[in-house]
Amino acid sequence: MNPRDIITVDVPLFIRLLEYAREDAQTDMDLHDLTENIISLSASDKILSMDDYSTIIGSQEDIAERRMLQVRAGIIK
Repeated sequence: MNPRDIITVDVPLFIRLLEYAREDAQTDMDLHDLTENIISLSASDKILSMDDYSTIIGSQEDIAERRMLQVRAGIIK
């Protein structure tokens, strides 16, 4: 299992996340929420990509729903 607080992102996503932090984040809390979403998605030990961007920027409900689907599919426990 992926240790908490270890994330892996590809370069295009990394660049876009930096752009989001500089241009789009309105508050410090926006960055904390983004970080929590990335950590939650990284629990399945996969490399995050631009395919994950809308989920990362989305809500915690989006993350919970995706994790539930991954559990049902047997991808994670």
